[in-house]
Amino acid sequence: MRERRYLLVIVLGTFFLVVFNLPSSVSSFLRGLFREGMATYQRAATRAVSGIQRTSSAVGSFADVVQERDRFERENAALRGQVRALGSMARDNDELRKLLALRSRTSLVTVACEVIARDDGYGWWQTVRLDQGRDAGIRENMPVITPDGLVGRTTEVSENACDVLLISDHNFRASVRFEQEGSFGVMQGGVALQSAHNLDVLCPPAPRQVDYIRKDLAIKPDELVTTSGLGSAFPAGLVVGRVIRTYLDESGLYQHAEVAPAADLARLRYVLVVTGR
Repeated sequence: MRERRYLLVIVLGTFFLVVFNLPSSVSSFLRGLFREGMATYQRAATRAVSGIQRTSSAVGSFADVVQERDRFERENAALRGQVRALGSMARDNDELRKLLALRSRTSLVTVACEVIARDDGYGWWQTVRLDQGRDAGIRENMPVITPDGLVGRTTEVSENACDVLLISDHNFRASVRFEQEGSFGVMQGGVALQSAHNLDVLCPPAPRQVDYIRKDLAIKPDELVTTSGLGSAFPAGLVVGRVIRTYLDESGLYQHAEVAPAADLARLRYVLVVTGR
């Protein structure tokens, strides 16, 4: 074994001595061959290292892109939330401005209230709860209005809250007057559309019905309907809605009218309770 090592050292030494002592042209040729032979392996190694570096860089760039995308999504969600909040604030401000304008032009004594709860009945809101009560001067059976018109009357009242029976409830009654003809009738509430799956909220509100109208009167579509002032519950002149159509009762003694409510009962937020006249 030791002799083989010595022999290998002697052969390598002899080889290098021969190479170093060769003429420059031969030495250059041999170095060129060595260079070309090594270049193949060096080129492969360089490409392998470059590929690894590019892959690592791509992985790092992809991670950066994912983080940037997540950041943009969070910012986008936050901006959408701000837009919704600003839209809600704008609607609230618009409703409050209309409410203040109504208070300034009416001779009625009113208390401004906010709707704080709703009671879902047969797919439509038939009662709502307000944030003011007896301490603000509110009592039972007081009219509740919006800038669009009559929405109901107060029922149960406590110190700092009260419930309102909406005109859509089947227990609601009011004496009304047709502006053009000057005739009177009795408007009743009630929800015509009912669903076991409570899908009625996707439908438009059912019209109110006015009964006991003189059959000889020509009530026209789109005619304005207001409270008549008869009785003690509602003052005269509160807008109720507009006529959709009329038809004769089966008895032939009087006619009915369907009235589209002026106020949007499904979107109540701020109302006025009429506490005096």
